[in-house]
Parts: sequence; structure tokens; C-alpha cells
Amino acid sequence: MDTLEKIDFGFGAAQLDANLQRHFYKSVAFDLACSDRIYLILGAKGAGKSAIYQMLREYNIQIFDKPNLWVGEEPKLYQHWATLHPAISSSKPALWRFYVASIVARRTLDEDDLPEPTRKIFEKFLVRWGLVSVIPTPWQALRTVKFKIGIGDYVTTEIPPKIPLAMTECDQVINLAVSWLEQQQADLWICLDSLDEVRLNGSQDDEIEDLLNSLMMVVSDLIRLRRLKFKLFFRSDIYDGLGWVNKDHFSALKLTLQWTKEDIGILLAHRLAVLHSEPKDEITYPVAKKWIDEVFEWGETYADGFEDFYALFKDGNGDALPRDFVNFCIEAQKTQRTFNRQGVNKTNCLISTKAIQQAIQLTAAAKLNDFLHVFPNYSQTYKQLSGHNTRRFNRKELSAALGKADLDAQLVISDLVRIGAVAIKDKRAVNQSNSFEIPYLYAVALEIGDVS
Repeated sequence: MDTLEKIDFGFGAAQLDANLQRHFYKSVAFDLACSDRIYLILGAKGAGKSAIYQMLREYNIQIFDKPNLWVGEEPKLYQHWATLHPAISSSKPALWRFYVASIVARRTLDEDDLPEPTRKIFEKFLVRWGLVSVIPTPWQALRTVKFKIGIGDYVTTEIPPKIPLAMTECDQVINLAVSWLEQQQADLWICLDSLDEVRLNGSQDDEIEDLLNSLMMVVSDLIRLRRLKFKLFFRSDIYDGLGWVNKDHFSALKLTLQWTKEDIGILLAHRLAVLHSEPKDEITYPVAKKWIDEVFEWGETYADGFEDFYALFKDGNGDALPRDFVNFCIEAQKTQRTFNRQGVNKTNCLISTKAIQQAIQLTAAAKLNDFLHVFPNYSQTYKQLSGHNTRRFNRKELSAALGKADLDAQLVISDLVRIGAVAIKDKRAVNQSNSFEIPYLYAVALEIGDVS
């Protein structure tokens, strides 16, 4: 095996990376995310939220130690909504209370010292509300809920329900669980990832906003019970757009993921550690930069090596995302493997300047496609920038390039700045700025003329 083949850059998406633990970088942000003072973990798509969520399962997290309990979920609400709507309630807060009650019941039923009367109430609840049955329901199958004799009795006596379902049963489950947790001097941590993907029947943005506003209303209420704790993983642009009444109460409980060049460098160096003898926990930024610059033949475009390269990968909000760098490394490695097989573009480094150039093109295209998928409402408007002769605009020029009249342009530019697709260059408020720039990777993908 040659040296290049030894490197495993992993996957850009944490959910697909079976070896994530092997090259995961425990940054300060990870330590903060594991604190009992943080309830909200915010970041752009690709900022590492799901990687942190996945690693909560792998590391010994102090706040999850016994007697505390924890449960991790990526909410799927279809089955809950089918039970609830329209017979019982059409309320989205009621939906989330039902959802929380179900996972609280499910998690505490795993504990041997849960009192028998409470256990029976929880089992009966899961059966009556259609989540557990003899033939496993989708909800039941995802959670490997064991079918017990007692639950089977409830299927016989409670299906169909002889007494109509009522939301007070959800409250009873939550309150009984909190009382038991109090007796145990234990907290139950409920960790919810992929909240930007919650749906009922469609994919409308207003549906997501309504659902997540309702979730935060319910969480605001439930954390007053003391023993229920939450870690919620949000895309920052979605969270910023929410408007529930008590949003300011969470200001001190949130963590926004931001990646410095030092953090990105060390993250990549963890993937290069196979080429070196130093333990991963001793990798500093100077060491990381040296390793990276030894692997990549940056050429004249990146005179200061990795640091120049890092600066170009920032989006309009000044954020550099781990996913973009990992995707770049994967594409550069694949391209150089092809060159090596063909006997072309030989280099003194492991990865040539030509491979870097092609990898940037592929990374930029993937980033643009991801952006257009996440924000389809801006797809046609943003694509109008394609082929422009410059990525720098004043307000009038940008409005014209986007094909928008003045009033519409104000709104569109504000939204594109908010989500990092346009950068402000004169450090003024968005509605007063007269200097804008299309971030480098988007400009490459749109084939804007002055990208160098």
C-alpha cells in the first residue's frame, strides 16, 4: 500500500462515517456541547452537529453517568400525528408533548427499579396510543421495544380503546416519570438531532417553522420540571427564524458551532495521523499545519499553504465548515489516485496542485447543490448569478444580477446574507451595505469570471 492509500479522510456526512470515532476531533466545542449548561447546539449544515450527536453515544459523557439517563432520537412524527390528528388534537404543542411522553415512557421502562404500578401505566399508555402492538409498529421497530406478556394483555383489553384517548394521559406519564427521577436523584437527558428534517406530510418551510416553534414552547415548559433535560441540535438559520415568545430565555443555554483555522487544521490532522507517530491527543495546530502542508502541493495560489486555503473556504457569514474541507480532501485524494495510476501530474507532495484544483471544483459544485437543496426557494434567483464577470457587487448591481426589483431585492439580499450565500464587505448593516461579494466556493460553482 502506498502512502496516499493509507489515509482515510472519512465521509463529509457524520451519519455515513462508520469510522467517525477513529478520527473524531474532541474540540472545545464538543466539551461545551457535553456540558449541563448547554441545551441548544446550533450550526450551519455541515458544521458538525450530527458528528457531536453521534459521539455522545461513543464517549463517556459525565452528565449521562448513572444515576442519570439519556436517550437520543431523530424525531419521526408521522405515527404520533396519525394517532393524534384529528380525533384528539390538531395542536402542534400537543403533538410534541405526546412525542416526549412516548420517549420518556420508552426509556424509563428499560430501568429495572421502575415501580410496577408506574411500569403498568407506561405500558398501557404505549399500547393505547398505538405505538406498541403484537406486530411491531414502525415506532416500535426503530426502538427495539421488547414485547412483554403484560403489554400483550393491554392489546387485548385496550385496542380499540374503551375510554377515549386524552392529552391528560401524556401529562400523567411525564409527571410520573419526573417523580420517579426525583426519587432516584436522576436527570433524563433527551437529545434530538436532525430537527431541520421534521415533517408531518410535506416539506413546506412554514410547516417546519410551526413544528419547531411548538417544540421550543413545550421544552420551555418541561424544563421547569427540573429532572427533564434537553440537547437540541438545530440548523442555525432555522433557529434564528423561530419566534416563540420565550426565545430569549435560552440565550445562555445555546452553543453556536464555529470552526477556526486551528480547529479545522487539527480535525484534518487527525485523519493524517496514520502517517505519523504522535498520539492524536498531542496534535497542536503548528503540527497540524505542517502535516497538511506536507501532503498538499498548494502552489502559488496558496502562498501561505493551508492558512490561505482556509480563508477561501469561508461562507458569507465568515464560517468555514468541516464538511467542505473533508469533502475536498476526499475528492483530492481520489483525483490524485487516478493521476498516479495514469502516471501524470507527478508531485513532490502526496497530492498535486492539479488534483487540488479539480477537488475544489467538485467541492464547490457539491456545496452549491447542497445549498439549493436546503433552500429551494432561492434556487432560480441564485442561479442567475451564473457566468457573471465578477463576484463583487454594489447593491444596485447585485439586485440587477439577481433579477429583482428594488423592494424584492432588499428582502432577497437580506435572506442570502443571513444564510451565508452573500457576504457583506463594508461591515455595515445589511440594509445599509453597498458592497457585497459571492463567497469563493459558490462563485467557483457558478463559474463567476474573476475567481482565481
